[in-house]
Amino acid sequence: MLVFYGGGLLAWIILLAIQVFGGGGFLLPLITSILATLAHAGLGTWWIAQKVRGNPRANGGAIAAGIIALLAGVSWASWVVVAWDDFQAGMELPSINIAGLPAFILTPLTIALCIGAAIQLRRRKKSTQ
Repeated sequence: MLVFYGGGLLAWIILLAIQVFGGGGFLLPLITSILATLAHAGLGTWWIAQKVRGNPRANGGAIAAGIIALLAGVSWASWVVVAWDDFQAGMELPSINIAGLPAFILTPLTIALCIGAAIQLRRRKKSTQ
């Protein structure tokens, strides 16, 4: 799942660079925001499902990463709505997306928590062997 999330973020960064440097029209922001939403929602659901199944991967950092990833996914979903409105109108509409602002803080926080949870898991595996 972490590979899926990393691949999704890499694709998002590439599409964002295309959008910034090449224009990209009104479809590209919609695609990038949908991609970010799906990556965060999938990652958050996966981490939380580890706890539900009683998997030893579900340490405190994993649960925190899952919750923060889900919150980031919800925030990115608000950007999908804005991008969809722009796409339907065929032009950049003036919009204030306060609900989408946390996405830019929660995404790096999600990455940091996933790295921390993976390090905790690795240390736990080494100490039990």
